[in-house]
Amino acid sequence: MIKKLLCILILIPMCMQAQKVMSGTFSPAEKFEWFIIYKLKTTHQAYIDNGKIVDGKLSYTFKPEVEKGMYRLVYGLPQESENFDFIYSGDEEIVFTFNEGILDFAVSKENKLHTSYFQNINEAKRLINSFYQSGSTNEAEFLEVFNTIKTLQETFEKEAAGTIAYEFIKASRTYMPTTYEKPQVMVNNIKKHYFDDVDFSNPVLQNSDFIADKMSNYVFTALPLKELTGEELTSEYKKNIATIVAKIKSVPNDYQKSLLNVLWEQMTVVENQEIAIHIGDEYLMPLAKELNDKVLVEKLAVYKRLAFGEVAPDFSWVKDNKTQKLSELDEAENYIIVFWSSTCSHCLEEMPKLKTFVNAQEKGKFKVIAIGLEDERASWADESSFYPDFIHVLGLQKWDNEIGNMYDVSATPTFFVLNKDKRIIGKPYGVKELIEFYTEE
Repeated sequence: MIKKLLCILILIPMCMQAQKVMSGTFSPAEKFEWFIIYKLKTTHQAYIDNGKIVDGKLSYTFKPEVEKGMYRLVYGLPQESENFDFIYSGDEEIVFTFNEGILDFAVSKENKLHTSYFQNINEAKRLINSFYQSGSTNEAEFLEVFNTIKTLQETFEKEAAGTIAYEFIKASRTYMPTTYEKPQVMVNNIKKHYFDDVDFSNPVLQNSDFIADKMSNYVFTALPLKELTGEELTSEYKKNIATIVAKIKSVPNDYQKSLLNVLWEQMTVVENQEIAIHIGDEYLMPLAKELNDKVLVEKLAVYKRLAFGEVAPDFSWVKDNKTQKLSELDEAENYIIVFWSSTCSHCLEEMPKLKTFVNAQEKGKFKVIAIGLEDERASWADESSFYPDFIHVLGLQKWDNEIGNMYDVSATPTFFVLNKDKRIIGKPYGVKELIEFYTEE
């Protein structure tokens, strides 16, 4: 019995020692107050824990059951940008500094290798551009550049053997020519061999942003060196996307959906509507329907429904005991739909500006349809009376209003500009952008 008790007493501190601590120093300290830790998964980021950053200091002890892999530390808002990723191996402490947006790991072989590799290899790859920009065609100099890259790659792979970081380093190998190649030949070969060392079924890579980032980089940069017209660029994007889709066919459908959704989101951010709709129609929508992802199906449908050039969703209202419809209006060259609210302070600032702008234009150039998203009628009736020349539509149930839902309105004011045929031609953020839109024309 005494022996068993001694064993337990010995094992307890060993278990405690197995818990690893992450320590960080943030600067300037006053800008950081809290943190959230997520574990990156194939299709989402899983919440792990949160805590406070006190006087710029973070200290977090990982629970013994926490799995190894890539994690994300969020330190501010918006979470999508105010974060950084790190590797947790379960075998080592992590110590870092985060100074004015620059991350540096003082302790953690995994993270030091990971960050150092990408810093060094990217710097070495810049030598390729420098070589071509110099105009040289000297084969010895050309091969020396790639020998530098090859040496770096082999050194880091050897140093990282057996670590999680090794999976990312290995998957980042680049194409290595054996003779001098002209720029376009080099570009073609890099593109051809871009995914040679990427194992799309590797769980370490899947449970990170690596594959999604690799795919995005391929779509946006694996392009011919010549100046591309709009149609040519669109064609190249579509080819690159088709290549990616073929590469990820072997992974589960939910992971395919997640990867393609990242690419779709990026296209919407850069406002490449044509490619976003292409990704949605050709690839994402079929996957969403197969997986019964009703939220994604609706998101894709809304984006396409409200795309530039599409006829605005029709709706009706009653005026003087007569039903009127957007589609039947024929009294202006342009229509401005504004979703507003009498209880929205920003709306109450924007509406007078909108009135001033429209009144300053030629008669018949604009007609405003003001849709008040309200909880009750009284305050709306009072405020709308200041704008007698607007068409007013009362949208009760505010955020659950049918018209607001058709237009995917999540904030007020929200603007849509339509041409005479009721096709969407603009989505300004406010009256200032509306004025700029017509000034640029």
